[in-house]
Amino acid sequence: MKKIELYLFVTVLFFIGSCDLDKEPIPSYVHLKPFTITTNGDQGTDKQEIRDAWISSAETGDFLGVYQLPATFPIIAEGNTELIIEPGVLENGIKATPNIYKFMTRYETSVDLAIGEVDTIQPSTQYDPRVIFHFEADFEGTNSLDLVLDTTLMVSTDFFSPQEGGFEGSSIGFVLDENNPKMEVATSSDMELPTLGDVAFLEMHYKTEGILQVALLGYTDNNPTPALSYFIALNPQSNWNKVYIDLTNQLIQYGSTFKRFRILFGAQLPEGQTTSTYLIDNIKVMEFPDN
Repeated sequence: MKKIELYLFVTVLFFIGSCDLDKEPIPSYVHLKPFTITTNGDQGTDKQEIRDAWISSAETGDFLGVYQLPATFPIIAEGNTELIIEPGVLENGIKATPNIYKFMTRYETSVDLAIGEVDTIQPSTQYDPRVIFHFEADFEGTNSLDLVLDTTLMVSTDFFSPQEGGFEGSSIGFVLDENNPKMEVATSSDMELPTLGDVAFLEMHYKTEGILQVALLGYTDNNPTPALSYFIALNPQSNWNKVYIDLTNQLIQYGSTFKRFRILFGAQLPEGQTTSTYLIDNIKVMEFPDN
């Protein structure tokens, strides 16, 4: 009998210990609202598409996850907790390439967490003060794009208000038809962009009825004819879309002999269509220097 009682006692202790080992910690929760964004008068529109938040611990540096906003996520912590929240975008408009957008500042905050409860955070961001703006155009009554394909090609160009399908204020628009089935337009001023690895990005809003292609025109001091390199094609968008295009690798491929650049947009009338409209707004070309 004593052996049986001892066996039962040990079994009960093992069962209780196993329950403690298997017991999962109860998390606290954080609800993240979408970022609020501010810009100054020289930085153009504050309309962004900050899709994600990249979360890490300010105390340990541990990465805690990336979440599409708005989001509520669990965190194994209690009491005063310091968090770093970094804005994230889809690079080149591709869902498979989300990344932290280093052109905008991260948000740091301290939150007093309680187990099982939800705390709400409203992150904010702005352009990093180190960012260099090489080009900014919002098309408020002026056109900062030039036709470059052929001076005899009379593509219909106009300004579109929001009531006419524009984005905000005035947006530039190009209409292709069967008589004028192709266009190439470029930014009207040269830019000295980095070719040695500093990060450079193009931001823009667009709404198109056909594929809009993006290229770089590169100029050297000894040759007035630019080198042309198309490197991305943007699919048609029935609603206004914001895109963040990484120019860095394309500029590296040009090399240091190229001193000046322009951004070029190209399009062709889609097969089966008699007209095709391309709207563009809020073009920004920026550099984030490593030093």
